[in-house]
Amino acid sequence: MKRNINLIELSRDHHHGLLLGWKIKQGIKNNTAKSEISNYIKHFGKQALEPHFKQEEEDVLIYLSDEDSLKKQVIEEHQEIFDLVAHLSVNSTIENLIGIAEKLEKHIRFEERKLFPHLEKTLSKDELESIGVAIAKNHQPYIEDYKNEFWKY
Repeated sequence: MKRNINLIELSRDHHHGLLLGWKIKQGIKNNTAKSEISNYIKHFGKQALEPHFKQEEEDVLIYLSDEDSLKKQVIEEHQEIFDLVAHLSVNSTIENLIGIAEKLEKHIRFEERKLFPHLEKTLSKDELESIGVAIAKNHQPYIEDYKNEFWKY
């Protein structure tokens, strides 16, 4: 699917989110301590998810009406994912960890398959270009810097 050039950086961020789910599953497969996987999820949440969600909400969703159902869904799902990450602990279960991976993957697929095509269809060329300018100015791509790459064992 050809993505509008002004949204490409956000799509690239989505790749890291999908990798998070894979890393969680690999960690479980490798018998990594659940606390270590939880620590990584919290790290990723702070370093990648929070800035990405903030950028989507502040630089992209502002172009949609508050009544737009897709906008409402994005904001609701962002909050759900924040809450899941915030409630992780050293006692988190495998089901909690898998739940985050699945929720994030579902959310990313929704944005790529529904939200972004909706933006490309409904926003003007100027609005899309304004989004591109804001993303170019504010975007900070995630760079993996977690020391314990438990998904590689």
